[in-house]
Amino acid sequence: MNVLFINSCMKPGDESRTKRLCNIFIEELKKKHPDYCIEEIELKKMDLKPYYFERVERRYELLNNKDYSNPEFDLANRFAQADRIIIGAPYWDLAFPSILKIYIEHIFVGGITYAATEKGLVGLSKADKAVFIQTAGGFVGKDDPGTEYLGYVLKTLGVNEFQSVCSDFIDVEGSDVEKKLEETAAVLKKIAAEW
Repeated sequence: MNVLFINSCMKPGDESRTKRLCNIFIEELKKKHPDYCIEEIELKKMDLKPYYFERVERRYELLNNKDYSNPEFDLANRFAQADRIIIGAPYWDLAFPSILKIYIEHIFVGGITYAATEKGLVGLSKADKAVFIQTAGGFVGKDDPGTEYLGYVLKTLGVNEFQSVCSDFIDVEGSDVEKKLEETAAVLKKIAAEW
């Protein structure tokens, strides 16, 4: 089982509470499923650029030539071949850090992660499950546009089972941060055991 961890955490190392929760989930996954191979893509260490017009033209040229193995499509191919997806990102500006949106631009590739048909887009990803792990200083609630968007993107690319887990209110005065994180960790461990 090939698991792709899309690390969209912004703070370095142990400072990131989101990464801390992702690590707990991954460690539990390794314990319960030692045969799983987990590959991490750390977005903040990549030089990902948005697709401006000139790059889009080059991309279409490659796609028209069916040059799917071109390095331009490395991220899309890695996503398409993963059996499971983990996404970790903090809650930023009603969604998530922009680097995650830019990553989505890189993986949303016709012929690799989806196919356009007369009935609409059909996902080509091998992955059957994805989990989105998030932390937030304030309240997020159920109507989170970032999580809704991610769920829609993943479904479009063929990932039918999507779960999101958010530890929110962790920067509110008087909040017991460790207790909140421990409660979220317990939820993640349960998901990992059944994943």
